[in-house]
Amino acid sequence: MKFYSWLALATAPLAMANKVQNAYPDNAARAVELELDDRTIAIAGGMAGHGITANSLTEIIIIWANPGGGAATTTYNNKVTVTQTVTVGGQTTTTAAAAATHTVTVGGAAGLVYSPPQLDNIPVGDTVIFEFHAMNHTVTQSAFNTPCKKLEGGMDSGFQANPNNTISPAPQVAMQVMASTPLWFYCRQKGHCGKGMVFSINPTAEKTQAQFQQLAIAQNGTGAATPITGGSGAAAPPPPAQTSAA
Repeated sequence: MKFYSWLALATAPLAMANKVQNAYPDNAARAVELELDDRTIAIAGGMAGHGITANSLTEIIIIWANPGGGAATTTYNNKVTVTQTVTVGGQTTTTAAAAATHTVTVGGAAGLVYSPPQLDNIPVGDTVIFEFHAMNHTVTQSAFNTPCKKLEGGMDSGFQANPNNTISPAPQVAMQVMASTPLWFYCRQKGHCGKGMVFSINPTAEKTQAQFQQLAIAQNGTGAATPITGGSGAAAPPPPAQTSAA
């Protein structure tokens, strides 16, 4: 089973559009093809967003995870290859689009925050690596209007414990951005979202990171863990036990 999505470069991030404009005439027909290969790797407990199913979203997908401390990395999905197809004078050329990697620190010395709190102008295909510091946090996808509630079918890193930053190197989870629309996340450790621990990718002038954080604080979070779901039809494992908050 394969899924295809075509995005006109007029709505793609400016960086990708500029790259094509530098190489081809302005009147060239342009498109970006995103191919999601079959997802056959089983889900590990405590995460969602590994698989592509009828009930899961594909706005951001987990590529690999490493629990830190020198442990082995587990790969859940191959990176999706983003290609740009350009037709000039009846001839079509397809090349791989450039993709960057961004690192976000979760918790740690800075407190109940994601550092940086937002990523702007992130094109489809870029990778975001979340590095987890003290104490025990998640990166959980939500909707803008309900920042402390897990988005149905959305991505969830699961709890990544690093008590007192004793795990070195720190746990990491890598995700690939599959949508140019704004993406919203929070930490579902009890009380953290209500204290403003939220994160966004490609927020807009109409829906900003600051507004998202204010909503989280105003709603004071849910204070409850939700079951972990997602993947290739596997039953959801029980939620991990809560630990002391950072």
